[in-house]
Amino acid sequence: MNIISSEDQAFLKRLNAIVEANLHNEQFGVNELAQKAGLSRSQIHRRLKSISNKSVSQFIREVRLEKAKELLEEETLTVSEIAYKVGFGSPSYFIKSFHDLYGYPPGDEKKHLTNMAEQEEHNQPQSPANKLFTSRRKLIYGLAVIVIFLFTYFVWDILPVGSPAKRSNNTLEKSVIVLPLENLTTDKENQYLADGISEDIRSQLAKIPGLKVISGMSAEKYRETILSAPEIARQVNADYILAGSIRQWDSILYINIALSDAMQDRVLWPEKYERKMEDIFETQLDIAQNVADQLHLILSPEEIEQIEKLQPKNPEAYNNYLLGQYFCLKRDSASIQKGIGYFKKAIEIDPGYALAYAGLADGFYALSITGNIERSSGYATAYKMAEQALEMDSTLAEAYAVLGVVSKFGYWEWEKSRSFLKKALALDSTCMVAHLYYCSFLDIVGEPEKALYHANKAIELEPYFHMPYHMKGLICHNINKFDESTTAIVRSHELNPEYWDKHLILSNYLYLNDEISAVKFLSELFSVEPEFQKYENRIYPAYETSGINSVLTLYLDAIYQQNEIDPLFLIPLLNNRLGMSDKALTLLERACRESRADIPRMIRYPEFENLHSNPRFQALVDTMNLRPYFPKPIKPTSSN
Repeated sequence: MNIISSEDQAFLKRLNAIVEANLHNEQFGVNELAQKAGLSRSQIHRRLKSISNKSVSQFIREVRLEKAKELLEEETLTVSEIAYKVGFGSPSYFIKSFHDLYGYPPGDEKKHLTNMAEQEEHNQPQSPANKLFTSRRKLIYGLAVIVIFLFTYFVWDILPVGSPAKRSNNTLEKSVIVLPLENLTTDKENQYLADGISEDIRSQLAKIPGLKVISGMSAEKYRETILSAPEIARQVNADYILAGSIRQWDSILYINIALSDAMQDRVLWPEKYERKMEDIFETQLDIAQNVADQLHLILSPEEIEQIEKLQPKNPEAYNNYLLGQYFCLKRDSASIQKGIGYFKKAIEIDPGYALAYAGLADGFYALSITGNIERSSGYATAYKMAEQALEMDSTLAEAYAVLGVVSKFGYWEWEKSRSFLKKALALDSTCMVAHLYYCSFLDIVGEPEKALYHANKAIELEPYFHMPYHMKGLICHNINKFDESTTAIVRSHELNPEYWDKHLILSNYLYLNDEISAVKFLSELFSVEPEFQKYENRIYPAYETSGINSVLTLYLDAIYQQNEIDPLFLIPLLNNRLGMSDKALTLLERACRESRADIPRMIRYPEFENLHSNPRFQALVDTMNLRPYFPKPIKPTSSN
């Protein structure tokens, strides 16, 4: 147990008092706290880290949330009022932060206190009658979890893939937002099941021509919103809102589904189902047909057959599939490995589960591209799994997207990659990951305007996912739109603070000849990253005496001092900028030998234009099969 000294306790108490005195100011952050405490950013960061292992930003946020918890217990203010009162500019971000810290949303504070009181009572000795009641309640709660599994059968494909000739009379596009499905089971650990089912509803609705489905990340903002339906509709430009909940008592299912005209705040179709669990298969077609009728869509017999065909055969397999998706999308090695394990379990339970094979393919691709497994075998496995998925269901856009990205990064088969990615988008134009992979492909083969279109399309589909913004930043950088590149990269970082393309931000400043911003950026970077803090006080003196190249040399030296670094991306840029082109080429050649994923894009960076005429650079182009997209420079002819 870590014992905090009285001196450190006094320090924490002083910081806590400063933050509490500035709770109302949402702009109060690290700089302001350091200033009022009479310390530098690096000093306050180091001391707070050593005492509590927390960053300064985390400390400030937790002080705000502790105060919010006190206000919630008083029950005099709404969640939104409290959010603003403790310095959160966004109620939705406040709700997420509160949930991350305490494990439940702020709206459940009263319920949490009640549960704690009940738990204390539960810990008291029970009479035989009470024990019998408790056992029955546990049984009921267990059955409620099963409801989430079984709900899959009728929401999995709530609306089928639409044919091009269908609904020719629907000339005006309609839009719908599917709010997160309310999980009425008492086991909150199974929330991911309800979330996965909500996403399935979105994906199936998105396949209907003439219907625009608002992204899941946009819908997530309204999980516990106090906004009215018209307010939500105006913010996301939706015509309809689809919401639902489910609960179970003994062997009976109680299902509530409602489709509303969002702008008029009028329920068009409220439906309650009370069915026996063994009638679940008949119920699913009933629900699908009712939703289609309310949206004035006509389901053909072939499409009804498609609904039946795409039902998951086993709720336990579906549960494992959802867990696999949940962990693989985290994109760190440990989580991806865990996700792959769940996909494999799903396939063991249901060997014909096409989506699980597609998920497995994406998992192996993700491990391969980051080098967490041997790349050649990893890519081969991903390719094989995607092919198996398509053997079971030839309409899976996700599987074609994996074939496309593996052909691109794994095998450098560019036109094959293009055909797979175009096929994925032809099958499902709302498949965000297909747009994301395709814009990356187009950037590499030198079609930047098309690349920007698909990057923006991915952003439109998932405006709260960081990767499309990151790709837009790369594309803009490569066509010398440096301001736009910086804006996109900063937005990517805001959405995912763990993902930070530092070298691109720095390069944008350098290309804009904004040395002041470049030096300031490096100074701030060195102040917050512990491995660089010993160099922090040398940046400005280096710049004042020897200019920007002296600062970049310092940065390069600092990187080389780290024990665990990947030198094959940032370091070539710095070496080339500092006139060490041979060293830069050596590093690029190493990346090529190791089949590093981003090396085909790197050679298109404007930083390397001075290397284009070098035979070693041209050999890289040929090795990666990029000659058709990267012509050799024309040599000037000598005049007689």
